[in-house]
Amino acid sequence: HKSQITNIPTHALSIMSSEPSSSSTALPPTKLIHLTYEGNFQLECTAKVVSSRLIDEVENDKNDGNRKVEIILDTTAMHPQGGGQPTDIGTISITGDDCKDYVINVERVDIDRSSGIVTHKGTLSCLSDVKEEEKQAVDHDSTNLLPFGAGSEVKVTVDPENRRIVSECHTAGHVLDAAMARCGRIMPPTKGFHFLDGPYVEYKGSIPPNEREETIKSLNAAFQDLLNEDTETKIEALPQDEADKLCNRLAKNFNMSDYGEGNIRVVTVAGWSSPCGGTHVKSTAELKERGWTITGIKSKKGVVRVKYNPAK
Repeated sequence: HKSQITNIPTHALSIMSSEPSSSSTALPPTKLIHLTYEGNFQLECTAKVVSSRLIDEVENDKNDGNRKVEIILDTTAMHPQGGGQPTDIGTISITGDDCKDYVINVERVDIDRSSGIVTHKGTLSCLSDVKEEEKQAVDHDSTNLLPFGAGSEVKVTVDPENRRIVSECHTAGHVLDAAMARCGRIMPPTKGFHFLDGPYVEYKGSIPPNEREETIKSLNAAFQDLLNEDTETKIEALPQDEADKLCNRLAKNFNMSDYGEGNIRVVTVAGWSSPCGGTHVKSTAELKERGWTITGIKSKKGVVRVKYNPAK
């Protein structure tokens, strides 16, 4: 939903991006593994450190040497927050210059909209045995340098459970698009909120109050039919003219000039194609286990918001 992906791998993810990074724009863009079909399901990768820095202490763990860090890699398997989808979480494992093993518990991944640089933020912990005096030295020295630098090799691991439910949530939003079309409610999608705390899709249009209850019933019937049809998800990088033909074959829902130059990442879910930078499950049937369903409709000032949620 209005997710901008060009030139796979790309440095122009303006709709996916959230707050800009403090990193220098002189750095190269980060390769995003999830953008390809195979990479969408890849939860691990090796990468090299481009830059890293301490950002502050972990207030509640002042005696164990942990630190908040920000790290930029040349490649990542993690999905940055943006495009209506929340951040991946997970770990970055590394052996330091001191030959000790460290792990960063990644809590937030962001991408800078202009440079394509991805920043991972999290808590650095030492997994090796550390003497008490070393812990205290780290704790009291706020200028303590990180035990690794540019060029160090790391292992990136995406949290599989979080990725799974977030991907389900995003795919369910696209199934909703397909259900709208199947019910004859073809409207341009303008916003997708694929977070677990109240996901919805907004469309340009209106549904009269006396039609909303019946529309929810029709949408849910179409939605469940689409899950039962077990349609496989497709992820493709297409030239603009091909993307335009595929995504706008039923109605002019997307202006491809909004997506920059070069190839556009197109995701097709339940037969419905749209430009998208998010992660998805392999087929619509995978949404059945959690019981995803449409839960409500609001229509006001030319905007239709359709809400959906898992039953469990």
